Amino acid sequence: MLYDADTVMFSAGAVVFDEANGQVLTIIDRRKTTPDVYFPKGRIEAGETMEEAARREVEEETGVVCRLWPKMMGMEVRESPAIGKTKVIYWYAASFISTFPQWLEDHEQFTTNWVNIDEAPNVLSHEQDKQLLNICCAYFEKREA
Repeated sequence: MLYDADTVMFSAGAVVFDEANGQVLTIIDRRKTTPDVYFPKGRIEAGETMEEAARREVEEETGVVCRLWPKMMGMEVRESPAIGKTKVIYWYAASFISTFPQWLEDHEQFTTNWVNIDEAPNVLSHEQDKQLLNICCAYFEKREA
């Protein structure tokens, strides 16, 4: 399918694992009546690679510094009627490195939350995020074998 470039928004994000504690990073978005729980992601800026955007979005939204794994985990295409565009999201998996000490911005609408990997499917709001988590976990198991 061919899309008009003016009708598509490109984004990148990451599923960040704290491998030492068996946890995955999520964001709780409190802007809706029912909080929405998902993985950090956002728009790719001009001149930025998908990988750079994924790392930057994780840092901006959560204050977490991460190292991307060497393989893209998936690409998601969503229709976003609210913005009138098709959204293409490039997903990566990553390992937790550290937290930005200067990340002190007031994020009243968003909360960063580490969740046990086994509990994450019950916490995530969207089926696509649950599928993405499964893909990342399967890759991690192969990588460790």
